[in-house]
Amino acid sequence: MRIIDSHVHFPSPDLFGKAGGSIHPWLVQERARWRKAWQFDGAEPIVSQDEMVERWYRETMKNDISVVFVTSGGNEAMSEIVRAHPDRFFGYAHHDPSLEDAPELLEKAIKEQGLKGYKILGPAVDKPLDSKDLYPVWEVAQRESIPVLIHFGIMGSAGGIANHVNINPLRIHDVAKSFPNMKIIVPHFGCGYIFETLNLCWACPNVYIDTSGSNQWMRWMPYEVNLEMLFRKYRETIGPERILFGTDSSYFPRGYAKSYFDEQYKAMINVGYSDDEIERVVYGNIDDLLNGR
Repeated sequence: MRIIDSHVHFPSPDLFGKAGGSIHPWLVQERARWRKAWQFDGAEPIVSQDEMVERWYRETMKNDISVVFVTSGGNEAMSEIVRAHPDRFFGYAHHDPSLEDAPELLEKAIKEQGLKGYKILGPAVDKPLDSKDLYPVWEVAQRESIPVLIHFGIMGSAGGIANHVNINPLRIHDVAKSFPNMKIIVPHFGCGYIFETLNLCWACPNVYIDTSGSNQWMRWMPYEVNLEMLFRKYRETIGPERILFGTDSSYFPRGYAKSYFDEQYKAMINVGYSDDEIERVVYGNIDDLLNGR
């Protein structure tokens, strides 16, 4: 089975944010519970970029996958990473879209640095994503036929951000309508905003979703949610052609979180996805987007 993991974070010093201050005991307990549930060890200290590149390359070879790194600590670093192993690595630009030179940085990332898309953390951008001030960024993305991955919903682990001007996926509705040829990916099934994401996808045929992560946000919903329900409902709404497999893998010793793939694969089988539909989700769809199709 050909697999491209469409959502991986390259380990970098800013991956887990800046440390500082005391951590509430509940946060420590909740993070420990998550690691225990998935049988993950804690993150090892991040060493040199070159060593992380080779560790991730060995991980792709061992699991026979390719990966899309959506963050890496900067566009320049990402360019160096993907050029090290272009047979297995793809990378996205990930600078702040509200920067004055954001359009130029994106164009450089695509035309000169060999990057294939653009990743944005909505709740990390102070300016509303539907502001006309950001339209020059979307113009570049549409012109260059690259996917734009935008995280909406709760951001971070326990203790993260739960309220922000850019937390609702419907924030990008008018942008999606104004730039109908720009492919927009909403990760983590919408990260708690299921109704809003389904409505956005239904209204805007250029919006895709990805399946990445442990999707632990399902535990915080006011009604029961599981992977089978999500895979069924999104297929009913947008078909398998707009669903992308991802894991949100990042640090070592965990590396590629194959347990996430196993859970998602089982859910697709139980829901009744055909082999062709599964192939679209785990490979074909992201392959098309990375190649401007």
